[in-house]
Amino acid sequence: MGQPGRRLKIGVYSPFMGSTVGGGEKYLGVTAETLRDTYPGHSVEILSPVPVDVARYEEMLGLDLSGITFRSANISPGGARGRLAGWRPVRVLRDLAVSFQVRRLTAAYDLLISMVYVLPAVSRARRGAILCQFPYPRRTPVHHRVLRRLLLGREIDDFQLVVAQSEFVRGWVERLWKRPATVVNPPIDVPAMEPDWEVKEPVILSVGRFFTGGHNKRHDVMVSAFRDLVESGGAEGWELVLIGSLHQDADDLAYFRTVRELARGYPISIRTDVSGEELADWYQRASLYWHAAGYGADAEQRPADLEHFGMTTAEAMARGAVPLVIAKGGQPEVVKAGVSGHLWTEPGELVAWSRELIADAGQRRRMGEAARERSRVFSRAEFKRRMAAALSPLVEELEATAPGPGRG
Repeated sequence: MGQPGRRLKIGVYSPFMGSTVGGGEKYLGVTAETLRDTYPGHSVEILSPVPVDVARYEEMLGLDLSGITFRSANISPGGARGRLAGWRPVRVLRDLAVSFQVRRLTAAYDLLISMVYVLPAVSRARRGAILCQFPYPRRTPVHHRVLRRLLLGREIDDFQLVVAQSEFVRGWVERLWKRPATVVNPPIDVPAMEPDWEVKEPVILSVGRFFTGGHNKRHDVMVSAFRDLVESGGAEGWELVLIGSLHQDADDLAYFRTVRELARGYPISIRTDVSGEELADWYQRASLYWHAAGYGADAEQRPADLEHFGMTTAEAMARGAVPLVIAKGGQPEVVKAGVSGHLWTEPGELVAWSRELIADAGQRRRMGEAARERSRVFSRAEFKRRMAAALSPLVEELEATAPGPGRG
C-alpha cells in the first residue's frame, strides 16, 4: 500500500477541542479512533487551540484516544484577546485570529481532517478533508475577503473532501459552498443488551448544553411545555430531567438562571456536567426523550440555528426512550414519525403526544423497541466503516505520492 516504510502524519483539528465537550467533539474523537485503527502504520495527532484534558474527554464521551498524540497552539483567551472575544460586533476578528494562529501548524501534516463550524476553515497540509458541522457563509465584503485570503489562504478550497453529518447539512453545503459532500452520520453507542423495559421510570429526559444564541437547546420551551403537561393533569408522577454542561459566559449563565427559575416549583431536575456513567444511567431510566433545538428559528434565513443531526436523540433511542423531537433540521432523519417516535412543530403537539404516551405503557414499549432498532443505523461501527470509506482515497493517494508533509 503506497511507498513501503512511508509513515504519514495525519492531523485531526477542531477549534473547540479542549474548551467544549459535546457531540462535535465525540464525532472528531471517533474519527481519530477510526484513522488510528484503520491505518496503524501512520501517526494520528489531535490539534487544538488550547490543551486537551484527555481523561475528561474519554470519560464523558466514551472515547479511547490511546495511541493518538496531542498538540496545542496554546492560544490564550486572556488579556486583550479575551476582551475582544467578549465583544460581539468584532467576534469575527477573533475567529480570524484563531484560524490564523493555527494555520502555520497545519503544515506539519500530510493529511488534515478539520472540524468546521463558524470559524473559517484553514489548512497548509498536502491534502485535507472537512468534517462539516454546518457551512459558514462565504459572502463577505470585498475588503474582508481580501484580508481572509491574505491570512488564511483559500479556506475551504484548500480541502479536497467535505464530509457532512446529515443530509440536512449536505444540502446547505451545496447551497452555500457549491461543493458536493459525503454524508457520515455521527457515531452512536448502541448497548449490546436490551433495555430492561420493566425498570423504565416515569422520566422525560433531555440532554444538551446550557448556552444561549446559535442552535441553543431551548430548555425554556421544554420547561414551559412540561409545566403545561403537569397543570393539565397529564403527568402525574412524572419528572422532567435536563442534563447538560454549563457554559460560563455571562449571557449563558443568565439563560441558565432563567431556565432554573422557570422550573421552580415543578418536578423538574436540572443537572450540569454529569459523568458519562451517570448520563448513561439516565438514558437507561428514561421513558421519553424531548428535543426542542431550533424552535422559533427561521429555517431558511438561519438554518445553522437548527439541530444539525441529533446525537442525543439517537443515543436515547438506543436505550429504548421514545423521542418526541422538533420537526426541523436533522431530527426528521433520525426519527421515523409515528414509528420510532413523534415529530412536532409547536409545543402544544409535544404536550399532546407526551400525554398520549404517558397514558399508554404498551405504546411506549412498542415505540421504544422501534426506536432502539432505528438507532442501529447510526452505530459507532457503522460510523467507522463509512468514515474510513470516505477518507481512504485521500490516504491512499498520499501513500502513493508522499514526499513529505505540508505545503510550506
